[in-house]
Amino acid sequence: MFVIAALTVLATCAYSKVVVFLYHRFDDTRYPSTNTWTYELENHIKIIKDMGLEIWNMKDLEEYVYGEKHPKSDAVVFTVDDGYRSVYDYAYKIFKKHEVPFTVFIQVGAIGYPDYLTWEMIKEMLKDGVEFANHSYTHTDFPALLTKMTLKEMLDYFKQDFEKAQQVFLNNTGKEMRYYAYPYGYYIPEMIDVLRNEGVKLAFSQNPGPYISSYGAFEIPREPLLEDWASESHLRYILNREALLTEEIPFKIENNTLTVKGTIIIPKQIRDISVYVSEKGIVDSLIIQNIVTTDPVELRKRYNRLMISARDGKKEYVKYWLLFNVKGD
Repeated sequence: MFVIAALTVLATCAYSKVVVFLYHRFDDTRYPSTNTWTYELENHIKIIKDMGLEIWNMKDLEEYVYGEKHPKSDAVVFTVDDGYRSVYDYAYKIFKKHEVPFTVFIQVGAIGYPDYLTWEMIKEMLKDGVEFANHSYTHTDFPALLTKMTLKEMLDYFKQDFEKAQQVFLNNTGKEMRYYAYPYGYYIPEMIDVLRNEGVKLAFSQNPGPYISSYGAFEIPREPLLEDWASESHLRYILNREALLTEEIPFKIENNTLTVKGTIIIPKQIRDISVYVSEKGIVDSLIIQNIVTTDPVELRKRYNRLMISARDGKKEYVKYWLLFNVKGD
């Protein structure tokens, strides 16, 4: 049994937040669940600019994470996963037209296959300043391998996959990738140690929610703007949410049972609390002196996400954690 969490630290002041957007395919009717229409992408850019938010590239985010940059306002970052050809055919020109930086997390082993970017496309995009980052070589669900591998075997395979993607990309472009996005958003803490030892600067999950630097460098959440979630109303909703911060990891899992107990330090004043587990929905919770607790929750699935949402009367504060149960379905 493994539990995924970011160990948060005490906060004494208000933070500007960063919202990292996640896209996959563009103008692709074959896969509606991972598609975004380019007119929606243009509208996202327009809304961001109208709101006066900063649009950052990946280097800006890295500097913020490591304390070298202090945002004057909330900021957003645009990312695209997998490296499908539609990012070149449709989205690339939109980003270029509006001078918006973006990062492609590339599945290196798929480059050149039908429906994916070619090396020629990648080189053209690199010349225009598009950032490319590691999304693995094989796009494997690495934690799931623990059903048939030891932890050491899985981590060795993960390390080999990472290094192969790095080397193949470097050999073909002369560029070294500094950032990583976990395939499917699935990971365990030991994978973070591998990435840190490999010199990766930032790593990204698929947990939704806003980001503050107290969350650390290797579990950065991203908001998917896909299908129904690409709507203007959803965009404005996620941009208005704030980052919830806890004093400690607010949960534990034992014998397939989840219990939640954690001290919330942002927000300081809490009027309403909600705890959500993806396979269960909203679960009963109690908040006393900013300590949130739940009764035990039985887990059956391999992956779950835990969300804690708190309101202070004015805004909603949220944070998500990934839970992994190697014995789950």
